[in-house]
Amino acid sequence: MSQVSEFFQDRIQVNSLLIVLCFVAVLGLSSQSAASYPTYFLALAMLFSFRHWNDVFAVNMVWLISALLLYLAFTSFWSEPSDARHALSSFIRAILVFCFVVAFAECQLRGLVQRWLGRGVAIAGGIAAVVAIAVFLITQPADGRLMGLGQLDNQVIVALILGVVLIFILEIIMLESANAWRIPALVCAIFIIAAVYLSDSRNAWASVLIGALVFVFAHVIKDRQKYVAALVALVVILVVVLAALYANETTREIPLPRGSSFRLGIWMATLSDVWTNGIVFGRGILTSDDVLVDDRVWRHPHNMFLAVLFQGGLVALILFLALLVKTIKTLFENYELDDAKLALGVLGVALPSYLLDGHELVDKVGETWFLFWLPVAISVGLSWSQAHRRHPQIAPDI
Repeated sequence: MSQVSEFFQDRIQVNSLLIVLCFVAVLGLSSQSAASYPTYFLALAMLFSFRHWNDVFAVNMVWLISALLLYLAFTSFWSEPSDARHALSSFIRAILVFCFVVAFAECQLRGLVQRWLGRGVAIAGGIAAVVAIAVFLITQPADGRLMGLGQLDNQVIVALILGVVLIFILEIIMLESANAWRIPALVCAIFIIAAVYLSDSRNAWASVLIGALVFVFAHVIKDRQKYVAALVALVVILVVVLAALYANETTREIPLPRGSSFRLGIWMATLSDVWTNGIVFGRGILTSDDVLVDDRVWRHPHNMFLAVLFQGGLVALILFLALLVKTIKTLFENYELDDAKLALGVLGVALPSYLLDGHELVDKVGETWFLFWLPVAISVGLSWSQAHRRHPQIAPDI
């Protein structure tokens, strides 16, 4: 009982539990509003303990994150239509994302990602994969594609989130010495790979494979420069293989079984819209991003970079790309650390997928939190640690 009491008296341990509950809520609750309750508790806990972590603002990246989140929230004022209630909701979502990033960064500083937080995510994701496969086998969906539970009601999203879980599981397999953890992790990995395969999403297949290879390469290749060379070679090989498959009519359906899914038309229509109506400052985060292509309405630009451009224009896109570059640079600077390699693996899943999908960088808890904001949070934690080493007076209360 004393250990339980000590756990709940430790705010960072409690925050790490709330983060796992956020992940479980995404996996298990179909209502995004219901799934957001753990994030509200997390945000309140962080805001009430502001004096314990306000030194995080000594990290330059935190100002970049703040600028991106606040700017995207401010675009609600020139959105069409715009109203006070939805504008307030945009700012609340930005605050929730920021609190999640700082809370996860503190957990990373404490070492909880390696101790139990990562294991909690792996267990929750493994169970979700088993249940999703069982539901798929029982219901036999008409389109023959696996869909997840909770908010993972899209074949691509469920496969990508499970791809993130796979990175956590691979870390357990590669770093854990006890078979009591490695064997269950291996079993979970098999189920997750099966679930990703059953999603029948070529985007997810390629993105999860790239993320897994990025992660494994990071642990196998000790030299940073050789690692970068290996990643470049991987990209070149994948591009050549995809180009060869697409060039041959008999193999074209392997990478694109449903054709291009109107992607090029969607992208061009989105670019035309934002170029005409708001290339610098964007159309606004609340403006409908529906796209009409060949008499069919598509719900969003199907590209995260275009979605950011649509919502916030060149200002938001530059901030987003700057944050992405800073995140990757920080991870490479800390290449020898296991958390940095974990974050690189997650980004390896996210970035390829964002070329063909993604539409809301700032939202309530969902796939973007774990595909993008999680590796950003790890990068913040690593930078925070560096700032403390350079300036000992900057000491997060961990």
